[in-house]
Amino acid sequence: MAILVFAVLIVAAAVIFSYQNRAIVTLSFITWQSSASLAIIVFLAVAAGMVIMGLLWMGSSFKKRFKKGAKSPDVAATVKDRTPLDETAKGPQ
Repeated sequence: MAILVFAVLIVAAAVIFSYQNRAIVTLSFITWQSSASLAIIVFLAVAAGMVIMGLLWMGSSFKKRFKKGAKSPDVAATVKDRTPLDETAKGPQ
């Protein structure tokens, strides 16, 4: 329920922000120009930043996970506690 309230507050803030920043602005980059609402440009800039940070986070996460020879503590404990295959193949005696 708290997540739903938080989501509604975020959406309300986004609507208010969009309404207050509906002025048309021109975005220029080298020879390229585009006109759009300030709210849209800010939204696209934030979304691009989130995508870039997500990709950087995923890269560092995969690097840590798949480091050569590194095992997580859970895997090491499971391997240590495992009984040899020969003992389990005998079955109950």
